Amino acid sequence: MKKNLIISYDDLGENNDHWEEFEKFAEEFPDLKITFFVITGQSNEEYFKKIKQSWSQLVFHSWEHSGHWLKWTKDEAKEQLLKYQKYGFEKGFKAPGWRLTDNIKEACKELDFWICTPSTIPVETKYWHTDSKEGLRDYKDYAEFYDHVEHRHYDIKEEKWYEDPHIFKENLEKLKKYCIENKPEFKFITEMLK
Repeated sequence: MKKNLIISYDDLGENNDHWEEFEKFAEEFPDLKITFFVITGQSNEEYFKKIKQSWSQLVFHSWEHSGHWLKWTKDEAKEQLLKYQKYGFEKGFKAPGWRLTDNIKEACKELDFWICTPSTIPVETKYWHTDSKEGLRDYKDYAEFYDHVEHRHYDIKEEKWYEDPHIFKENLEKLKKYCIENKPEFKFITEMLK
């Protein structure tokens, strides 16, 4: 029996997407399914149309990473969660840096949105727990691959962020190798919610 594989990537956005590599990956594996947590402030309607494919699942991941969502009232959270539904986004949310507020949790529960969190953050709605560390995790009943589209490192001396594109490519190659060797059954996160 094939093992289920859930693949997810954080921080997809128009300025940060590696989209050509993902399209090639989808060509190599016709049954591929990837859940993308999208930073919407980096993108526009045309971009959302481009990335909404049969093999891609889009989930709101805020519009940037400054922490603005920490100040949302419950009504503001509802407004933001619903805003991207017209572009085919799933009814889900993943807070950048795992920083959730009670207002967001309540808004998700009332709107019947699921939340992606590590297991250390309790939620009272549908959820998917993922490990906070990137890479492949092989569990008894399924496997999960989680990564960021962009890998950035902060240089304290220069007080500057640097992107390291090699990490993304190395991790993608490891994932492809796993898929070739194990021939998994690809699943979107929504197919595995608890």
